Amino acid sequence: MSIRILTSWLLAPLTLALSSGCTGKPVGPDDSAIGADDSADTAVDDGPQPAALAALSDGECPDFTEMGSSKFSSNGQERQVITYWPASRAENLPVVFVWHPLGGTARNMVTWLDLENYAEDQGVIVVVPNSLDSNQFEWDFWNGGTDDVTMYDDLRACVSQEFNANMKKVSATGMSAGALWTTWLAIHRGDTLSTILPFSGGTEPVQDYSTPASNFPALINYGGDTDSFSGGGVSVNFEQTTINFSNELYADGHEVILCNHNLGHTIPPEGRDMMDAWLTTQTYGLPNTVDVSALPDYCATYDGSLTASP
Repeated sequence: MSIRILTSWLLAPLTLALSSGCTGKPVGPDDSAIGADDSADTAVDDGPQPAALAALSDGECPDFTEMGSSKFSSNGQERQVITYWPASRAENLPVVFVWHPLGGTARNMVTWLDLENYAEDQGVIVVVPNSLDSNQFEWDFWNGGTDDVTMYDDLRACVSQEFNANMKKVSATGMSAGALWTTWLAIHRGDTLSTILPFSGGTEPVQDYSTPASNFPALINYGGDTDSFSGGGVSVNFEQTTINFSNELYADGHEVILCNHNLGHTIPPEGRDMMDAWLTTQTYGLPNTVDVSALPDYCATYDGSLTASP
């Protein structure tokens, strides 16, 4: 996709904050390759199993000694991630990946969605990476993954190793560019995710759809016919990209709950409530467990009936 998106995308409706960092933690040779048998529940659960954990690209994990920001090496790049978990630091916890929009940071998402309290209140490990400064579109949905998907694979393995987390309850959410990256992960790492919750993401014409490796329920949000961006030589109609993605998932047999909050290109005020109700309740390879009545009244089980505007 030969386009240039201005870094001012999304800054107007959101308040930015700064993020901080600390050094990463190397792991020993025996820790650098982690298989599916090391995930928290594979030994005791004979149900559908997510993909095996990846070998660490650089043999290094973030320092999970304390909650907050940490740096580590992934695919030859220094990466930064903010991580929160409940004070109890129990085993077998769900994991939620959160991806920031263009022009934003991991710290922004922590602030906007109150993720530190979310981790404690919901009993979940929250993983909030920062994009590479050199990435024009924040995340690699436009060029086939590479650095960012390697980082995702590394973090998934690191969280499993450090926390003995529940690899059958790994989900992803994000806004705009972060939602487009959530979409990419659903397509290309669907065999690792229990569910997704994108806010203004989607597929064509921004990125191509292909059938995910596993079936999952999806809670998909967009802001109506004003959910769009124009500037820097590109126009993105997020109503179009969202409806295209919803139709493609529906045709492939995924349960889709579609939410049109009609507020344009933003996370709706009920965004955190949706996270609370949806993300950690889903389990890999199993049907949706959430009744639509638990969601905002602008959400409905999707029947594939909408047509994306050009």
